[in-house]
Amino acid sequence: MDSLFSHRDAGSTDREPGTKPGPLTAEVTVPRTRDESFAGFTDGIHLWWPVDQTRFGDGTHPEFTSGELFEEDAAGNSASWATVAGETSGGELELRWHYLGNPNLSSRVVVTFTAGRGSTQVSLVHDGWTDGELGHEQRAAAPNWAAVMASYRRFMGGAS
Repeated sequence: MDSLFSHRDAGSTDREPGTKPGPLTAEVTVPRTRDESFAGFTDGIHLWWPVDQTRFGDGTHPEFTSGELFEEDAAGNSASWATVAGETSGGELELRWHYLGNPNLSSRVVVTFTAGRGSTQVSLVHDGWTDGELGHEQRAAAPNWAAVMASYRRFMGGAS
């Protein structure tokens, strides 16, 4: 007689074929204008991005340049993280986030800057994963956005 309980095969996953993982989100409020918040996020990224969220570690320099976000280490090695897909006058930044540096396997990161009274709410959504297991791998390889955004908030003078 078959068992009354089903047991998962050791090699199987709980994921349905063709499914996409859910989005990753993070949100912080910083005590700056929308334009200052956007500039701090883009122009100052090398000052606040957590080193443990980089490929090369200590001595690395993340930077937006020529429509690309990349990291360069002290020896001149570089890694492309994302391409800028669009921005709207400091209100939104959209990136195509490269899985393992491959622009052909990109997901989407949208950072929205919403002005408030004496502050700006900065919301990040990372989605647009590939279908199936590859999409789950993309999501697992994504930065720890909560830690990244917490570092950005501290840099911009927000509460810890």
